Amino acid sequence: MHRVIVLLVLCAFVLAGCGGSTGDTSVPDPPKSSAFEPGGSAQVDTIIAQWQEQVPVVLGQYLIKPDTIEKKVYQSSASLQEIADFYAGQITSAKGWVEVQRMPGQQAGLFMKAYDHGNVSLVIGALDASKLGGTGTVIYTAKGSK
Repeated sequence: MHRVIVLLVLCAFVLAGCGGSTGDTSVPDPPKSSAFEPGGSAQVDTIIAQWQEQVPVVLGQYLIKPDTIEKKVYQSSASLQEIADFYAGQITSAKGWVEVQRMPGQQAGLFMKAYDHGNVSLVIGALDASKLGGTGTVIYTAKGSK
């Protein structure tokens, strides 16, 4: 759990630029996904609850307006690697988002990345739920603007 908290602190590096955002900042749903339903694993449920509570607070510390933050949680049958590859292709290549440096990426069953698009910031967290008594991959996204 402590490691998850440390990863959340790392999302503090989500510093959007001062300029306005131009272009499409929509975030596609991950592949093979549906809305997350708690109850598959108490550990997964706890991590997701912590992300839902703490990520908006950290984003707010970096001037992301609380009323603009859109949070979504998905369950997917895609692997963690497929999720990481999907966002790398769909976000940076296709839509012009810029990856925030110093984010941990993928390691030890977790994936954490952040992206900026003008004054809009996006944090993506995913975990391999099978390593925590659940199934598939659980993905959390939070997007907001300055």
